[in-house]
Amino acid sequence: MSHVSDQTKRNVALSLHEYGILQFGQFTLKSGIVAPFYIDMRMVQSYPQALHDITAVYAEMLKDLPRDVLLAGIPEAGTPLATAVGYETRRPLIQPRKVIKEHGKGKSIEGDWKVGDKVAIIDDLVTKGDSKLESIEQFKNCKLEVIGFYLLLDRELGGKEIVEQAGYSLTAAMTISEVLAILKDESKITAVQYSEMLDFTRSN
Repeated sequence: MSHVSDQTKRNVALSLHEYGILQFGQFTLKSGIVAPFYIDMRMVQSYPQALHDITAVYAEMLKDLPRDVLLAGIPEAGTPLATAVGYETRRPLIQPRKVIKEHGKGKSIEGDWKVGDKVAIIDDLVTKGDSKLESIEQFKNCKLEVIGFYLLLDRELGGKEIVEQAGYSLTAAMTISEVLAILKDESKITAVQYSEMLDFTRSN
């Protein structure tokens, strides 16, 4: 993985805060955990500057990825991200369908690909890792080789380790702790908020 610069990380953290993508309160996650913050990456596509800042992170991460590796996003949050990254990096993109059409070609994965092609999966973040492992089956069924996941954020709740234990690499540009530290340093959150959210991350 290519190095993601500190400035690029700072830009992303500030965008997440400025555009309300990172929200504070009480939120029940898919895993059932009640968290003091929520990252709504589906909002990113509505804010061009945030999308630009986030796309820059993926472009830096993928800089050394072989050019013959296809990109694919996991529906729904990963779809606009993968599209933007493919456009920015001039890399070919394929797209798994959330619902397979019963008409036309009835493809499970759209785009130009062939059996045996390698795929890097683009997604937003990882919590417990179960949805990442579920997404792999669609590619395996099409006989595509998933070489790993490239994500913006690791929520540090054990998902990265679960995916890696299953035999797949998972690269996250930033941890939630890094994002929170930047926001604290930039006086966007208080030291008390920072400590509370770190305590939540470490206790789960």
